[in-house]
Amino acid sequence: LEFKNKGTQTELDEYRTNWLNWTHRFSGTEKFTEWAVCNGIHDAIVNQVAYRSNTVNKFYYFADDYLFYTAMLAPYNSECISANELDTIEDNSYIMISQPNHSGSMSTWFPELMKRCEETNSKIFLDGAFYGTSLETMSVYEPVIDCVAYSLSKNFLLAGIRAGVLFGNDLAPALTIPISKLFSYNYYNINAVTVANAILPKFGPLYITEHGKKVQEEYVKNHPGYTALEIWMWVLDDNGNKICITDELQDDIQSILDKGE
Repeated sequence: LEFKNKGTQTELDEYRTNWLNWTHRFSGTEKFTEWAVCNGIHDAIVNQVAYRSNTVNKFYYFADDYLFYTAMLAPYNSECISANELDTIEDNSYIMISQPNHSGSMSTWFPELMKRCEETNSKIFLDGAFYGTSLETMSVYEPVIDCVAYSLSKNFLLAGIRAGVLFGNDLAPALTIPISKLFSYNYYNINAVTVANAILPKFGPLYITEHGKKVQEEYVKNHPGYTALEIWMWVLDDNGNKICITDELQDDIQSILDKGE
């Protein structure tokens, strides 16, 4: 790959198209009217939350989700709640949640959360970091979903590349302006765009997962007391503790992938 310090409109158009094609398992992404390149999903959250802080009353996140939400929402009026506290969500709030999430799968109570958001005129930032690491699907273009973000970090274990994208109908200008002509295509992560444009068209969202799930199932058979979660990287032990098994599975998965080349 050629690394450089200036991009082009063509590369940005390819980036958007590649992400839309790659995220087809989550229906509705293509319906959003705005988009932005972001440095992983972290960048999208920080900027969109700051933008929304001018109009919403409170932010919420969940105890079993991404721990970094605590730090990112610390400067604002925010609260950590559990799934059985959805009725405490106040009017005009903003909810951070990942799907699939850090519990290891899609949240069974997500429809209830959307209903509560309808009741309270609240919006959801949908963190799609784990998109493609399970076989689950969902619709992301819903009235209560403000925006949805994706990245290469989890699916391809490429967190250090910081290749992410955000789709919505009203995104923070701090995110959308850098990809405009105003900055001559040199104010966004051009090298992350280059990497994503090379990977996304060649390797689908289940490229690793379709094999990872099978290897995970074999792993569970050989470890009595373990239960496979929907996300192939994780299992539950007999005490209900979530365990990351990526390091233990990756050689077997890579061997399968190599044979398919």
